[in-house]
Amino acid sequence: MPAQQPTILATAMGFNRARSPWQPSPVFRYAFELTEVERPRLCFISTGTGDKEASIDAFYAAFAEADVRTSHLALFDKPNVPDVADHLRNQDVIWVDRGSVVNLLAVWRAHRLDRIFHECWESGIVLAGESAGSLCWFTGGTTDSFGEVRPFASGLGLLPFSNAVHYGDRRALFHESIKRGDLPEGYATDAGAGLHFTGTTLATALSDRPNASAYHVTRSSDGEIQEQTLDVRLLSRET
Repeated sequence: MPAQQPTILATAMGFNRARSPWQPSPVFRYAFELTEVERPRLCFISTGTGDKEASIDAFYAAFAEADVRTSHLALFDKPNVPDVADHLRNQDVIWVDRGSVVNLLAVWRAHRLDRIFHECWESGIVLAGESAGSLCWFTGGTTDSFGEVRPFASGLGLLPFSNAVHYGDRRALFHESIKRGDLPEGYATDAGAGLHFTGTTLATALSDRPNASAYHVTRSSDGEIQEQTLDVRLLSRET
């Protein structure tokens, strides 16, 4: 297996897009280490932006000098590989980019990627991503896919929790959604933080910059919201 157990990295980090080429966050090195593969296979998925060509090109440029076997999966206007399931099953790490989580989930289900990702997860392929690529693995969370920020509960459900990225702007809505029962209890991340799950258990919280935090948000028996700031492991940028 690429990893010893089903693994998800749900993050609010990925690339420094102000750099040219994009600079990958050390979270990628962390993901590669989990696979224990010398030359890991990394597939980039950008369904949430409609498979924007500029993002796909920037992904390849970001890893041009790395000892990584890169590929991408595009679904617009049709799949770019002859067998989507076979392509994904032969990866070590699958990285889902930012964008509209509601749109990407709808397109994935049309192509039966919900089932394929479940198989990939069970086989030990590291499923990972940023923002929408973090939200998609959970039962639901908060999103601006509809314009205004609102809760959604149509996630893949590999992780039976809710998730909030961009937490500083969405804390109040996330708390209220859990309090009302619109979302289950869950986790949240600041920009630059992430969550490493082994199976459905949180293994560790991560960050690629100082002062980026992750949180566990629960509802007490009397209906009140409780927020716990998690201990975070700061990832080194050294190569």
